[in-house]
Amino acid sequence: MEFTTNGVEYRAAKLTVFDQLKVSRKLLPLIAKLVSDAAILKNAVKDKKADKEHIFKTLETVLPKIADALADMPDESVNAILHPCLKVVMRKSTAGNWTAIFVEDQLMFDDIDLFAMLGIVGRVVVDNMGNFLHALPTKETDTPPAA
Repeated sequence: MEFTTNGVEYRAAKLTVFDQLKVSRKLLPLIAKLVSDAAILKNAVKDKKADKEHIFKTLETVLPKIADALADMPDESVNAILHPCLKVVMRKSTAGNWTAIFVEDQLMFDDIDLFAMLGIVGRVVVDNMGNFLHALPTKETDTPPAA
């Protein structure tokens, strides 16, 4: 997948199925805290007329709330989400070469700020787990459904 953030072109490969599992395991508690915002994202993903750009724009509206929820997470959990997603992303240079943005647990570009980084990670998550996001709950429930 290719996308542009802050005027810079990026290319993201797919996460391995094992990294998808690791990321989803850490994302689920975060999503549970953001059920209403997750519903907005789910509806954007479900909308057959919505393209990925619409989904990404919707994601940008919930990113600040996600950032707050991330602040409450242990570093290990945050890294388990961010690191696999950042490792699959390359950035296009002015010469046209593609360079990894995340090497040995370090960002390689100083101009990638927090919201740009979260936006990049969000795009990787949506691209890799969009079908998983279809199964998100749309509201909190007090009691489980009867069997």
